[in-house]
Amino acid sequence: MKEKIIVFLARGLGSGLLKPAPGTWGSLTAVLLGGICYFLTKQGLPLWFILIAAGLGIFICDQGEKYLQKHDAPEIVWDEFVGMWIAMWQVPVWLWPVSFILFRFFDISKIGPIKTIQDLDGGLGIMADDVLAGIASRLILAAVMMFI
Repeated sequence: MKEKIIVFLARGLGSGLLKPAPGTWGSLTAVLLGGICYFLTKQGLPLWFILIAAGLGIFICDQGEKYLQKHDAPEIVWDEFVGMWIAMWQVPVWLWPVSFILFRFFDISKIGPIKTIQDLDGGLGIMADDVLAGIASRLILAAVMMFI
């Protein structure tokens, strides 16, 4: 039972099984979940939730990798959830498509330290590059939001 729950979470509630581009599907699912939260509470996901999801994500991705017996399996997309939530944090809803595009750009291109940090072992490496991609996206959005 524990294994099934962890694999379900690691696969982003099943979104990581969608083809092609499971990371993109995982990111879109993260936007959908963030949107549900926003429309139910009139706020986005709180920072404390994102931090807990990131911390648990190290464990979820590490165990998911072990259960699936594949290093950084493409269907593991919990890291995309967290990275996308970081990119969306306190961003107006109308800018969410921009946060999605920026996050996918940084996650796919792996510019600079994003590429290097993914070489860390296990769940930490799986999570770290997406966290950095989310942070890079959010920083650009912060600069944009200063001028609007």
